[in-house]
Amino acid sequence: MAYTEQDMQKQMEQFAALKEEFSRLEVQEKALREQAGLPEQCGEKTDMNKLSPELRRQAEEAMAEAKRAGEARAAQSRPVRTSSGPLPGAGRRGVVRL
Repeated sequence: MAYTEQDMQKQMEQFAALKEEFSRLEVQEKALREQAGLPEQCGEKTDMNKLSPELRRQAEEAMAEAKRAGEARAAQSRPVRTSSGPLPGAGRRGVVRL
């Protein structure tokens, strides 16, 4: 399957649509941050003491949920423990293992 100029044009149109959507969401995020009294940049730490009790409670709930989700994901990635019992067939006499 050859990559044609039409494919490139479609990708450019999709990219332009995504750029417009992203800029719209950035404006919306900025307005929500101002409304909530949060800093403009994401990299800055938010002082939890300056937040209203309602926002503080929501932030703590979100952090607790993220922690639970992270622990659940870590538990899924751990290997399953196998029993440390004898290997199957280890007790048979006269059997040579290869």
